[in-house]
Amino acid sequence: MKLKDIFYDTILPGDQDLNLPAASRLEIDDYMASVGATEMLARYLDLLDTLAHEKFNHGFVDLSAEDRLACVTFSKRKDIRLSTAIIVNCLKSYYTCESVLNILPTGSVPPFPEGNVVEGDDWSILEDVYERGTIYRHIPE
Repeated sequence: MKLKDIFYDTILPGDQDLNLPAASRLEIDDYMASVGATEMLARYLDLLDTLAHEKFNHGFVDLSAEDRLACVTFSKRKDIRLSTAIIVNCLKSYYTCESVLNILPTGSVPPFPEGNVVEGDDWSILEDVYERGTIYRHIPE
């Protein structure tokens, strides 16, 4: 497998119980290209591989799943903006994929205004807090 696919599967490994695919089986590259993040992804993968060599004396591809996750954490410390941008785009790509949405129990319709039904809340559970009254001391300005 390529470094890119191993990274995708590290952060989005799929779920056998829900029958969700691993991220490498989806078209995340197409999404990254559509949002103009291809170069950014290449920089991030270089950063991951460099960190893997620095911390574990192996390339990212050769690490255990646990060490790969550690590298992702290290990457956030090294370059939070780059790491966040890449991970968020991967998550968006995965969770907007039609095949993933069809598998998830939430359905593929937006929750509001005409989508999923939301049950009413029982606001009476807050009555004791309301009856307690003010619990802070007013400090004049």
